[in-house]
Amino acid sequence: MPRYLVERALGPADDATLRRAADEATRVREERFPGIGWERSYVVRTPEGLRAYCVYDAPDADAVRAHSRESGLPADLIREIHAEL
Repeated sequence: MPRYLVERALGPADDATLRRAADEATRVREERFPGIGWERSYVVRTPEGLRAYCVYDAPDADAVRAHSRESGLPADLIREIHAEL
């Protein structure tokens, strides 16, 4: 199955907000998107606020986009992962 890297601009979120967002994304994925698998997420601090980089396996980018939308999360950029070195 293809894997995707999703970039999300989260702004000035705190750790509690991040945890709630992750819990909601997990709930939505388990209830409505069983064909999508979450691998891991990395959150980095930038001058503009927090930014997350999330790795999913999914049938296509549209499924990842729909999951993000229904979870209330931004999906600023979705790219299929070509290789892992």
